[in-house]
Order: sequence, then structure tokens, then C-alpha cells
Amino acid sequence: MRLGGISRSLTAQIGGRPNVWVHAVSVGEVLAVLDLIQKIKARFPDYQIVCSTVTKTGQKLAKEKLSKEDIVIYAPLDFSWVVRKFIRVIQPKIYVTAETEIWPNLYALLHKANVPIVLVNGRISDKSFEGYRKFRFLTRRVLACVDFFCMQSEQDVERIKHLGAPSDKVKCVGNIKFDNLKEDPGLDLSELKLHIPGRLFVAGSTHPGEEEIICDAYAKLKSEFAGLRLVMAPRHIERTDEVMKIIKRKRFHPVRLSDVRVTAINENTVVVVDTIGYLRHLYKIATVVFIGKTLNVNAGGGQNMIEPVAFGKPTLVGPHTQNFKNVVSIFLKAKCLIQVNDPEELLTEMKKLLNSSERMAAMGQIGMRVIEQNEGATDKSMDIIGKFL
Repeated sequence: MRLGGISRSLTAQIGGRPNVWVHAVSVGEVLAVLDLIQKIKARFPDYQIVCSTVTKTGQKLAKEKLSKEDIVIYAPLDFSWVVRKFIRVIQPKIYVTAETEIWPNLYALLHKANVPIVLVNGRISDKSFEGYRKFRFLTRRVLACVDFFCMQSEQDVERIKHLGAPSDKVKCVGNIKFDNLKEDPGLDLSELKLHIPGRLFVAGSTHPGEEEIICDAYAKLKSEFAGLRLVMAPRHIERTDEVMKIIKRKRFHPVRLSDVRVTAINENTVVVVDTIGYLRHLYKIATVVFIGKTLNVNAGGGQNMIEPVAFGKPTLVGPHTQNFKNVVSIFLKAKCLIQVNDPEELLTEMKKLLNSSERMAAMGQIGMRVIEQNEGATDKSMDIIGKFL
């Protein structure tokens, strides 16, 4: 499909109604745009949503979370002949893309076809900024095709302008990942028979090198805090078998989340999340949360730490959080997030938290207030999209 292999049946399904093309690369972006898509549909009911993703996990989640009348496809590879076919088939009235991806052929051909392009939840990471700066003469031309940039922070605003975005087309609207988290209906975990006694330690979105660190910390913590249980969610579920082997080597008994209905959970069990879409629900019942892709310098940058904070959970991250620079800055200033430098400090801070229910409760309350103070980016983005539609 990414090379233009769109079936006749899909072509027929896409045609016939005016389309809004929403692009979300993977799981995080799909979750971020779900509420925005609902607002587009509510305000413009005659429009059909065509949502494109790049990754298989993003594709699966989009199909699960969007309604049956919405169409989910893979995004085109950025070859002009492929892009032309996608534009011809979809005939979008607008192209909305989450975060910041620069596709020269796609943007140029959408612009040529008079299709407005709106970037939402835009950010420019340190690494991306350094890379793009070397090719400003190219980025300026590509960014000129974009009709509006809804950026996460003032730093992102300045960076996108530096790369060539026209000043009158750029606005700081905030991070849409702050919005509508608490409206999630949740999941009755009794359905999964996940009867976790005592307190629950959730390690979310872990990457290679972090599972060993978490298991070592848990081994020391469980001897001191009776009833503490660990649920580990690797960022990529295709690593489930690998993570289970790591847990076995650490002398624990790994159980897949999808198997807990038929498996007894005991004090030596570590539950491994092998199913997309449950992590947010697990954060809701957690006692304390660690966010992965933050301890290993080779797999650093951070994952979404907004969700557990929104649910009032004491949350820890490692030192490598550059992909969430603005969010981490807000949370650290408010003291609703703990950043550790190494595995030893992680263990120390975990002990402090588990020894003080008052401190955990205070962190949770502060975190929920900070989330409320930063809500509103989805509505601001919707107002801008609405002007083009």
C-alpha cells in the first residue's frame, strides 16, 4: 500500500464523500489525535476521516480506536508517483499531520493540488533541529507549502521559524497530549482477572537495556515492600518474548497480560504487557510508574509521561528525555515528576516514594492540577483546522 497498492474496494470506500486526511505516524500520535478527529467529525459531519499511519502498531490501534465509518490506511512513501496516486484517490479537503514530519514530495504535491496542510502538536527535537539546520535551503521551500503550524512550545515556534516557516503561519497552542486523558472510560481489570494485591509498580514503554534495570530494582524493593507487584510494558510488543526471557533470567515468573485470565498471579510473577491499548488503563491502577526510553543513552529521548501524571500517579523518568523537553520542564518545576540519573538513584527514589504515601498523594494532586492548567491545545488546533474547512 505504501507503494500505491490501493485496492479497488478501498478506492471505492474512500471515494464518494469529502475527505479529511489525518496522518499519525505511530501509537503515540494516534492516541494524540483521537479527540481531534472526534471534534472534526462533530463539527463537520459530512466529512469522512481517512487516517494514515506508518507503523503496524499504529495501524492496529487506529483500527481499534476509530469508528467503523473511518478509513485507516498506510501512509505513502514519499515518491512523487506514489503520492500523486494517494492524492488522486483520497482527494482530501485538508491534510492534518501530527508532530513534525517533513515529506518534500507529499507537501509539494498537496500544495500544488490546493489542499491545505495543517501541522498539529508540532515539535522539533534537539536532534531533528540540528539535522534540519544543515539543509535550511531545502526545509524553507518545503515548509512554505504548509498552511499552518500548531506548535507545542515557544521553543518549537522559534525553531520552526528558523527552519523557514513563515511567522504569520506559526502559533504556540500547547501539547494536545495534555487533553482529555481523564475522560478515558478505562477498563475493568477484573475482566482480565488481574487481581494484584497490595501495590503496583508499572514500568511503561521500556526499551532494550531497561528491563534488566527494572527487574534488579524490583528484586530489592519486593523484599522490603511486601505485596508490591510489577507490570512491565515494552514499547514494542514484538519484543515480548525477549522481555520474558530477561525476566526469567532474573529469576521471576513472566506472564503475558493476555494470559492472566488463566494464570495465577503470585508474588514471583511479573506481568508483561503484550497487547496494545492497555497501558493507559494500567497507569490508572498503578501505585508508582516508571517511563522508559529514558535510562539508556542509546535508546533515549523519552516516552509519554503525561498519562500517568494525569491520573495522579507518582512518576519517575531517567535522564534522557529530550523528546519531551518542554513537558519534563513543566513537571519538574511543579515537582510532580522525579528524574533520576542512574539505576541506583531510581532504586533510592522508589524507596522514598513507597515509604511515604503522603508524598505520593501530594505528587499526584499537583500533577493533576498541572495537567488541567495545560489543557486546551486540541480546541485551539480545531479552531485553526475549522477555518480551512
